[in-house]
Amino acid sequence: MIRTIIIDDEDMSREAMREMFRLYCKGIEVVAEGNDVKSGIEAIQRHNPDLVMLDITMPDGSGFDLLRKVMPVSFKVIFVTAYEEHAIKAFRFNAIDYLTKPIDPSELQSAIEKASEIIENVNVNEKLRKLLEDYAKPPSSEIRKLILKTSDMIHVVDIDRIVRCESNGNYTIFHLENKEQILISKSIKVFSDNLEANNFYRVHHSHLINLKYLVKFKRNELLCILTDETEIPVSTRKRDELLKMLEEL
Repeated sequence: MIRTIIIDDEDMSREAMREMFRLYCKGIEVVAEGNDVKSGIEAIQRHNPDLVMLDITMPDGSGFDLLRKVMPVSFKVIFVTAYEEHAIKAFRFNAIDYLTKPIDPSELQSAIEKASEIIENVNVNEKLRKLLEDYAKPPSSEIRKLILKTSDMIHVVDIDRIVRCESNGNYTIFHLENKEQILISKSIKVFSDNLEANNFYRVHHSHLINLKYLVKFKRNELLCILTDETEIPVSTRKRDELLKMLEEL
């Protein structure tokens, strides 16, 4: 069981998360709750959890304030937020996950799975330090290469040449600008953190797009149109965040 603490200032949000854990995440045991930074710290110090579901904006400070006060930590963190522009930018470029309210069950399941798969010797404190250092910094626009291994080939691909990634079960299809497709036997979440640090955005559980190739967003139909005229669905919970990102381009 993953011993979990929920820290959120909204009673209804904590209740909803408990219910979603009960319905969709059988491996979660909620050992304590907190409704602000102070009570959250007390719960963490008392229960030594494996996982903390951490809200960002609370009456007596932020989730970042809480982390600074309890570091070094041995638990994993999934951030939960209604929407905070700078925080979400920071989360996107780090291995620690985040969810936006209202929480989608499939997104919650994915985040819990991701947290549970982190190898024990991963340096969680270093990830948190980087998150805090990068909190107010814009992401790097440096173009890097991605190594994609298939059964008979190793592809060295400029990230800038990748138009989109499409999930196909436990496989990921990379669509390149020259129409080439590369099928990799890894799930899309393995690549999402790296690519989202390079101008990609996961508009849907099954789709990660390079914003360089986005030409239209049909808001009412929740569809992204790319330069190759491909139509990519956008999940309802990602709509407002995508619009905000496009305004900043």
